[in-house]
Amino acid sequence: MNLMRTRKTRLTQLRSGAVTVEVAVCIPVLIVLLFACYEFANVNMVIHATESSAYEATRVAIVPGATEAQARTAAQTVLNSVGVRDFTMRITPNPINVASDTVKVEIIVPFQQNSIVFKLFVDNPTFRGVCELSREQF
Repeated sequence: MNLMRTRKTRLTQLRSGAVTVEVAVCIPVLIVLLFACYEFANVNMVIHATESSAYEATRVAIVPGATEAQARTAAQTVLNSVGVRDFTMRITPNPINVASDTVKVEIIVPFQQNSIVFKLFVDNPTFRGVCELSREQF
């Protein structure tokens, strides 16, 4: 009986060392996967917000009497909701009040200022959202 107990104790001690090694190998891999999932979700969110902000800014800009400041505010509202800190907006025609059939808004978001981990691996990516709509006419 003592022989079986000694053998079981020895196997348990050997196994506890194997568990330590397995945890030491697996934990860093799991942490990297966790950060990768977070960063890909963040990239997806910024891409969607860039496209949505271009649409919202264009919707404001096609109304007769709209100003560039109103369109910028509409885009900023959408981008602020996901934490985008820096963006560039181009409106065609500029100024908005020039007679034309359509208004085109382009939003450019540099991801370097809006990322945590991704910027370490990619050299200055930018996301672009473009929307062109016909003017409202009365």
